Amino acid sequence: MNYLDQLDQMLDANFRIVSIETYDPERVTELFTQLSRFSNKAFYHWQVNQGLHRIGASHITIPRTTSARELLAHIEASKHFGVYVLRDFNQSLEDDKNVQSLMKIASGDIDKVVVLLSDFIDLPRGLKPFTLRSKHQMRQAG
Repeated sequence: MNYLDQLDQMLDANFRIVSIETYDPERVTELFTQLSRFSNKAFYHWQVNQGLHRIGASHITIPRTTSARELLAHIEASKHFGVYVLRDFNQSLEDDKNVQSLMKIASGDIDKVVVLLSDFIDLPRGLKPFTLRSKHQMRQAG
């Protein structure tokens, strides 16, 4: 099974939050870009202070999605399925309101998948029941 198939299975695993810990987040982001080309799912990417954009249209930032709180409000209000890849979201997970928003998204009526992507993710206890966790590419000693 290749990496794209593994990612697709993770997105279809009935978890609303997926955490991917990797020392090469650029590579995983590129895998999501490849997956979006062959999928009918809408894929979005977010980074701190850059805002949310649809993968494949990075030149079009979705308004009012720069901060974590604005981003989560946008995802929560969306009436459509989407895969939201959030890079380096750890600092935002320290805010209880953001964690509560993620819990609402994870337990809402509309299927959405939030992917937390970083080299390390300190997942709050309240999100663990909603989260499929994955760790890849351990650093080589030496």
